[in-house]
Amino acid sequence: MATSAAGADDGRNKTVTGYPVEPGQFAAGYPAAGAYPYVAPPPPPHTNTYRPMGPPPHYAPQPTGPIAPNRPTLLCRLLIAAVAVFAIMSLVFFIAWLALRPRLPEFRVESASVFPLNATGSELTATWNLTLLANNPNHKLRIYYDSIQASLFYGDDDRIATTSLPPFVLTKRNQTRVGFKLATVGEYVGNYVAKRISDERDRGSVRFGLGVFASVRFRSGVFQSRPRVLRVFCERVDFGFAQKNGTGTLTGQSSPCVVDL
Repeated sequence: MATSAAGADDGRNKTVTGYPVEPGQFAAGYPAAGAYPYVAPPPPPHTNTYRPMGPPPHYAPQPTGPIAPNRPTLLCRLLIAAVAVFAIMSLVFFIAWLALRPRLPEFRVESASVFPLNATGSELTATWNLTLLANNPNHKLRIYYDSIQASLFYGDDDRIATTSLPPFVLTKRNQTRVGFKLATVGEYVGNYVAKRISDERDRGSVRFGLGVFASVRFRSGVFQSRPRVLRVFCERVDFGFAQKNGTGTLTGQSSPCVVDL
């Protein structure tokens, strides 16, 4: 009986090759299940992890029409070229102007006479003959006079007569005489002005003022300045009346005229 039991135990503990392993048994050479420690697999990636994000980037709207070329047009190029040429020419003329050092011309009333000078009531009748001496002090520049106008004044701003003069040219370091005539017949000047002129004539001297306005240009070779307005003021032109016939002549040497350009 014991032998049968021992044989049964040997039969249960004997490994049979080629048959399924019974529970509780394992194949030779392999560890039993549960011999290795259990290792959990890595967790899946967290696709829904919350991450704070800023505002979306700003995108400029894209033009829908045709894109114009980013280059200056022909008109812009012409304008830029014209401005550049004008600036260069202005600089050249300015440098030439400084190098030539232009000086203002000089003027003086050389001779003058009036006949007759009658002031009655509020009217004035007279004829003036004047000779103006013009001098050019520049060594390198000629002066061209155009659109010349001469006016005779009495007092501060009472214009008595006006006339136009022919154009002329003053060469370098030269002078010229310009003769002209101003006349007025029955010109209304007002009672106050007519009486003052009559009273001064009777006392032997009447003072008038001469103003000359002209367009002038300075020129030396190819250099020529732009036209400018020349103003000449001869404030003391005194006429002496030795007789009662209304004839007057320039007394003494008149002072130089004031020139403004």
